[in-house]
Amino acid sequence: MSEVRWGIIGTGTIANAFAADFQHAKTGQLKAVASRSKESADAFAEKFDIELSMVDYFSLINSHEVDVIYIAVPHVHHYDLTKACILAGKHVLCEKPFTLNESQAKELFDLAHAREVFVMEAMWTRFNPAIEQALEWVEEGEIGTLQTLQASFGFAQEQDPAHRLFNRNLGGGALLDVGIYPIFLAQLFFGKPDFIQNQAIVGDTDVDVLDQMLFGWDTGQLAMLDASIITSHPNRAVLSGTSGYIELEKSWHQAKQITLCKTDGSERSVEFDFPGLGFQFEIEEVNRCLDEGLIQSPNHQWADTLGLMATMDEIRSDIGVFYPGEPEPCDHDCDIEGHHHEHNHHKH
Repeated sequence: MSEVRWGIIGTGTIANAFAADFQHAKTGQLKAVASRSKESADAFAEKFDIELSMVDYFSLINSHEVDVIYIAVPHVHHYDLTKACILAGKHVLCEKPFTLNESQAKELFDLAHAREVFVMEAMWTRFNPAIEQALEWVEEGEIGTLQTLQASFGFAQEQDPAHRLFNRNLGGGALLDVGIYPIFLAQLFFGKPDFIQNQAIVGDTDVDVLDQMLFGWDTGQLAMLDASIITSHPNRAVLSGTSGYIELEKSWHQAKQITLCKTDGSERSVEFDFPGLGFQFEIEEVNRCLDEGLIQSPNHQWADTLGLMATMDEIRSDIGVFYPGEPEPCDHDCDIEGHHHEHNHHKH
């Protein structure tokens, strides 16, 4: 297959990180960018030496110059833009969370299946070499039976109601933005949880700002997970087994080092010397899948994304966080029996 030609929709922080890492990918060509602002599109194209700069998303979606489109805009636009790409026959890598909820994701995957178009949620952490190493060690029994997992992802963001993280109309909140990472890690190793307990703080803008989650599985495993956009966290991940543990140091979601500690006192660290943040690994995965004629990645399947969305739907339903257009089962301050959640009272 000839070189895969990429387009990017959006010019924000994550689009910049992705484009910067694109140069480290072994395959693919970054060909076009689209933004709603001409200045932003032109500046981005110049910064990353991109040939085509477009002011209208649909010019890019319908362009014959690109094969696959990376969607890097606020969560609330993921569904519409991914759908438009699929209908135009364009392959898609859409930033996480793939959509706002499971039903939207299911509809898009059904459409991609019908149209035979490759689609993947941009869970770039899945393709990080340190995560691959953790999977390998667990599969090889290096820590015995994996029993528990702890992971956090949190940072203190200035609480600006207009910022996408705090803006309900843009799909804001800690869960969808950063909570998805520890949930992904837990489900990567254990699958979808059989039970979920959670505590959340919902802020003045009706989105969750801090989540603490305890997942359990009928097979006896537990995961303790934290997500926050108002408090600073060490952002470590620890996988504990019957004969040792694996630790991913802070910013585990983009780790370059992983340590294996065994009960006999032995310790082994592996460092991965890759440039950039590691977005190149998911880019290479998409290119590989396209080269092989696949419509989903065997390493981050549609079922994996649906599992993530279903878990987050359940948590949001419990804490009473809903986005425009979603059905609300009850008033915001209603209590769901058997669950406790803290709730700041709203000033309506």
